[in-house]
Amino acid sequence: MTTPPLTEQIKIWREEAEVLTYEESLVALDLLLTELQNDNVPMAELQRHHLHGQIYLEHCEALLNTMEANVVQLDPETLTPIGEQTNA
Repeated sequence: MTTPPLTEQIKIWREEAEVLTYEESLVALDLLLTELQNDNVPMAELQRHHLHGQIYLEHCEALLNTMEANVVQLDPETLTPIGEQTNA
């Protein structure tokens, strides 16, 4: 099986990562890290594994940033969303 050029492989990895949940991306990243820690990756493949892991990490960060932007902050005194308070 031939390995596609690195730029094409990165595109494929990004497309695959886009459909993963945060948890799935973390599991995939953890599996890559385990392979690297167990010395199961040939020296010639280290860069590819690093880039693949970076894509999973970027996907996780993007999902966290989106979630953070969607979190509603509540006023501790009124327990109403900040920005939606009415002046009485």
